[in-house]
Formats: sequence, C-alpha cells, structure tokens
Amino acid sequence: MTAWDSAFLDTPPLMEEDDRLPPAHKLYALRTLPLGDIKAVGFDMDHTLARYRSPEIDELAFKKAARLLVRDRGYSPWLLEIDYDPAFSVRGLVLDGLRGNLLKLNRERQVVRATHGSQALTRAGMESVYGRRRLSTAAKGFRNIDTLFEIPESHLYARLVDGLDQGILKAENYLQLFKDVRWAIDTTHRNGEMKAEILQHRDFFIPQRPQLALALDRLKRAGKKLFLLTNSEWTFTDGVLGHLFNGLDEARPHWTDYFDLIVVSSRKPLFFTDSLEAEPISGHPRAFTGGSTAWLEAQLQAQGEQILYVGDHIYGDVLRSKKNASWRTLLLVPELERELKLLEAKGHDLRELFRLETARRRTLRRASVVQDQWKRNRGRRHLLGPRLSTEAMAALDHEATHLASSAQALQQRVDLLNLEIQGLLSAVEAAFNPMWGPIFRNRDEQTRFADQIQQFACAYTGRVENLYMVDPESTLYAPLPTLPHERREMVRG
Repeated sequence: MTAWDSAFLDTPPLMEEDDRLPPAHKLYALRTLPLGDIKAVGFDMDHTLARYRSPEIDELAFKKAARLLVRDRGYSPWLLEIDYDPAFSVRGLVLDGLRGNLLKLNRERQVVRATHGSQALTRAGMESVYGRRRLSTAAKGFRNIDTLFEIPESHLYARLVDGLDQGILKAENYLQLFKDVRWAIDTTHRNGEMKAEILQHRDFFIPQRPQLALALDRLKRAGKKLFLLTNSEWTFTDGVLGHLFNGLDEARPHWTDYFDLIVVSSRKPLFFTDSLEAEPISGHPRAFTGGSTAWLEAQLQAQGEQILYVGDHIYGDVLRSKKNASWRTLLLVPELERELKLLEAKGHDLRELFRLETARRRTLRRASVVQDQWKRNRGRRHLLGPRLSTEAMAALDHEATHLASSAQALQQRVDLLNLEIQGLLSAVEAAFNPMWGPIFRNRDEQTRFADQIQQFACAYTGRVENLYMVDPESTLYAPLPTLPHERREMVRG
C-alpha cells in the first residue's frame, strides 16, 4: 500500500465543523448530477479501474514501437538509442502529421503553442503556418492526443521528425512517418507482447489500490448495477482485474463478483454507434464480447440518463456515450492530482499575477483617458487658436506638456508590468510543463482539452476511488452559471 493509499484510508470521519474534502478527493460536477436517479454505473478498465505505473508503461510502449519500426519497417538503429522523455508530451495536444508538428490549441481551436519535431516554434513560426484561423482537427493528417496511451506516440513521432530533418532517417515525408508511428503503436498494443509483459510483471506495472474495491462495494450496496465495458480482451482483463480485486473482500472473492455485466472486446466507440452481436464467454455467465448500447441497456434494464459511465477517453468513453446513448458521464483525469498540487504550490505566484494584471489593466485605462485628454487639448488649440489670448494658449500648451508626460509615465508603467507578468507567468507555466504549460489553460484562456471536458462530461475527477467519498443517493451540484455582472454582485453580497 502506498503512502497515498494509507492517507486515504486513515482519513478521520468528516465533522460538521470541517466537512471539506481535499481537492484531489473531489468529484467536480459540470452539470447537476442526481446520483439517486442512476440505476447502473459502468467502468472502462485501462487507465480507469486499472491505473498503470507511469512513465514506465509509456516507456515500454515507446521502446517496443521503436523496435518494430527498426525490425519491420527498416528504420535506422539510431531510433533504438533514443531515451523516452516523459515530460515532452501531455494530453490534449494535436498531432499534425502533414507538417511534423505538435500543437496546443485554445478552446477556439487556434494554435497557441507548437513544436516542429521536438523543437518549440516561435509565435511568428506558428502564425506563418496556421495563422489565427480555427483548425479542424478532423481533417486528414491530424490526430488528437486524448488518451494516456497516445502520449508515447506523440513523442516517438516528434523524434522521427527530428531524424528526418537531420538526414538520419529516410521517408517520403512527415505523413509517412505519421502512418508508420500509428502502425507501430497499434501493433505494440495488439500483438500481445506488451500485454504479456504487463501481466508477467503486474506487481510493478499495476499498483494495487485497496480503496478501489471499497468504492465499488459502496455502489453495489446502494443498489446500483455495476458493469464493465472495455476494449481489452478477456484474458488481459481477467489478469488485470484479478490482480486488483481478487481476495480483497470475503463477500466478493473474485473480481467478477463486483459486476452485474461484463463486456470485453467492446470495440468502442463502435459499441455506441453500431449494432454488434454480443457473444457469451464460456464459463462466465455475466461476461460477453462485443454487443451494443441497446443490448447492454436491455440487459441492465436501465437506459439513457439512468446510466453513469466512467472512463478516461474523451472521445471513445465520454463523447460517444453521451451523444449516442444519452448516458451520464464521469471523466477520469489522472493528471488532475498533479495539477491541483501545482496550483496549491504556486498559489502565491498566481495571486501575484492577478494583482499585477489588475494593475496593468487599470493603468492602461488611465493611460487611455490621459491620451484622449491630450488629443482633446491639441484639438482645442487648433480650432480655437486664433481666438485665444496669449495666456490661454500658454495654459493649453502647459496642460498638453503635463498630459503628455503623464501618458508617457503610465505607458512606461504598463511596459514594466508586462515584463513582470511575462516573467512570472512563464515561470509558473514551466512548473506544469516547460514546453506546454498546464493542460487545462494557456495564459488567460482555456485549452481545447478543457473545453472538451466542459462540453461532454457531466463531472470529472482524478481517480475512481473518489466515488467512495460521495453518497450514492446524493446530488452533485454544478457551479451556478452566471454572467460577469452577476458574479460581481454575488461577491459583494
């Protein structure tokens, strides 16, 4: 058991005078979620119920994919000498396979950060390629890095681009590299070698979390039907979940005892869009391969918003289950815990940034008024000059000199504040990731990743265990939607 596990299990009972949960233990609602209306709760497995040790699992995929490229696609052995860099890529990026770039987009789908290969692009470099236009990431050659499985893929592609640019590798173009990397990563996950190694060393790659069983048990005791819906095949699923659950609870000695329905090899997202046949697994009366939304809902005797599905993949788990099946959704964001810790650690700097930005905007506003007063002064002198006395002209000129000096001083103040803000902001964002900054924000705007969470998830959290801290019959309330003027009045009140 890890120190975190021990701290979680040893948490004292919540008292009335302090009922606050640590941020990392919370579920964050984006839409009001009445859990009492939920009849069935479903779970993905990979990176949801099973949290693989990272970055070790990513390095394993990176190395195996590199070996496949050298062995089967004739790539230079130089590729085998590259070390995996776990800090290079983050979730939420977009891979541009046509141009050899990795992109961070804001919520308007405009490029705000980018690399060519592993080298950062300047603002001028980004604008020369993408301008300020909104990108369609569904176009040919783009790939969304929306799952943790895709992190090593983006790093491998970036290093291949470096190799091609340096003349170390030979390929037709960046798109050929893109296709080869896609093939290598997919083959790595499908040929069984990687899964066999994970199961062989499951104590290392799959940390056990006893509190996970407590969360599922509480839902079961509350009368919820639980189901598993995973793309992994039966043998791997049995090995992983057996490692996590078997023997933890005398009342549920085997992992299958936690679930009313088990679906493996589900082929998500096709599970939510096609009518696939469900095939029973011999010897396991509640376990099937394949299937479809309508079939699963009939088995559970629950449908639409009576079902809550928990997964880590925005597209395959959350978007499709919500749009095609109208299920409630809980997105797992394992990176959330680290981001929360960094937000707390950088709290002083963030408050200082807010103070500096407030001062900058106020100074700009004052500078704008003073500059307008100077223009008005010069306009009066031009229009009224012939009719003004020498003393009046002198007074206008004196006022103009004072206004010009004030405007210059205010602009200098703005320039100094800009420098201070830029330096502090760069340091804060580099703490999250030197290349990409936080995954949810870029400067003062939300990222595409954050926007997708808001669009498609009913709630999000860092780990499944956090469900234990929530009453299964309670309601999770989303923040009250407000307009800027309403927030101001609420703060005053």
